[in-house]
Amino acid sequence: ATGTITPGIDKAQVFAGVRKLSDATTYAMVAEFSANAGSNTGTFALMAPYTTSTYGLASKGTVFTDVGTAGVYPAPIANVLTGLGDISGDRATLRVNGIQAAQTTGDQGTGNYLAYPLYIGARGGTTLFFSGHLYSLITRFGPNLDAPTIASTETYVAGKTGIVI
Repeated sequence: ATGTITPGIDKAQVFAGVRKLSDATTYAMVAEFSANAGSNTGTFALMAPYTTSTYGLASKGTVFTDVGTAGVYPAPIANVLTGLGDISGDRATLRVNGIQAAQTTGDQGTGNYLAYPLYIGARGGTTLFFSGHLYSLITRFGPNLDAPTIASTETYVAGKTGIVI
């Protein structure tokens, strides 16, 4: 876990290079901003797996929304995951290897991402453990990134992960 991060903005981007080793657990956390994205306001979670052989992203202002990939990515597998959360824009986008794999425009309510630690590899450091390797993790709070910046960051993370996208 990191120390407390206080973003004060309603947009977040998270990039992760992962090698998922198991699909046995549902909702395994790669990174979760707060001890529980389902319960706390102003938070997000990147999951591997989300359901069997999929990836997922959750984002929440005052209302929770989540989305999982339609395609399957059975373990063991290495991928670059990009989660783009926008509370006021009611958009949570999940990209896999540089391609949009899922998106929801479900209502996220209002507010900003709040002051929490970022938990890496487990919910609150105690449950929903990620089974795999984390090669790179970049979390950013700020205005939405443009497409070339997202692509460049994904290429950088892919290089750390040992895959080509």
